[in-house]
Amino acid sequence: MGTASLSIPPAAEQVRLARLVAGAAARRCGVDEEVLDEVRLAVGEACALAVVKHQDSDLAADIRIELTDDSGRFSVRIFDQIPDTSTSPDYDETMALALISSLAPESAVAQSGPGTVIEMVWPIEAPKLSRPDLG
Repeated sequence: MGTASLSIPPAAEQVRLARLVAGAAARRCGVDEEVLDEVRLAVGEACALAVVKHQDSDLAADIRIELTDDSGRFSVRIFDQIPDTSTSPDYDETMALALISSLAPESAVAQSGPGTVIEMVWPIEAPKLSRPDLG
């Protein structure tokens, strides 16, 4: 798959679209079926957090989502455009980040350009080898 990008306006109703796209991409890349709900929920939390930050700052800039399939890993990066001006996250952000870290085997938050990026990574199942039909 490589990398696919999606941009959404900072509106609550767009979070569902991001969840659906991430779930479909994860399935297509080979993420275990039992983990797809966790992918959708983590992406929804990260996008909702970005939407709230944009709305609180009256910023209409799009939120960018990158979905990547590489080296046995499926990663999702959510980019907001809000500069980090606080020294500590508020309660809602702390709770969202805690939930994300419990759902994604790997997650990180970093500064990226003018804003922040939340990255989440899940392993991709190894393809199952089919047995030849000897009958």
